[in-house]
Amino acid sequence: MLNRHVYLDNSAATRLDERVLGAMRPYFFDKYAVATSEFAYSQGIEAREALDGARETLAAALGASPEEFIFTSGSTESSNIALKGVALALANKKGRHIIVSKIEDFPVLHSARALEKQGFQVTYLDVDSDGFVDLDKLRDSITDETILVSIQHANQEIGTIQDIENIGRICREKGLL
Repeated sequence: MLNRHVYLDNSAATRLDERVLGAMRPYFFDKYAVATSEFAYSQGIEAREALDGARETLAAALGASPEEFIFTSGSTESSNIALKGVALALANKKGRHIIVSKIEDFPVLHSARALEKQGFQVTYLDVDSDGFVDLDKLRDSITDETILVSIQHANQEIGTIQDIENIGRICREKGLL
């Protein structure tokens, strides 16, 4: 009997590409240091130069500026920075209402719940039987206090790909992020 393992959750965690391992090996074993250290020591400087080089490579490939890139440890940190950062920056300027779908990643949902504890109002949009956000319900949920809409483009668990173009259009029409 053939015992084969088929891994189907690459959207959550993916096997490391050998080329990436080769490129990163020196920084895992020889040149490891805090790239953001204020203290100028050789390993830290080398790590900072490598990080800056990666940022420049990405910027060139995507037609962006290196300053536009922020490297984080993963989705939890990224979601916290995005949701909490926007919410706290706009709370006193525009409002305290956020909209997310009920099928967002846990980091997004946890950030939304944490913001609720800080006095923000969060609307959790239902999805239909196929996992899609109802665009009319989204539009109806937006208020004068709404500062942010966070809808995951592609859901890694059920495969739904949201109509992000129309979601974006609705948000732009309402002056939202």
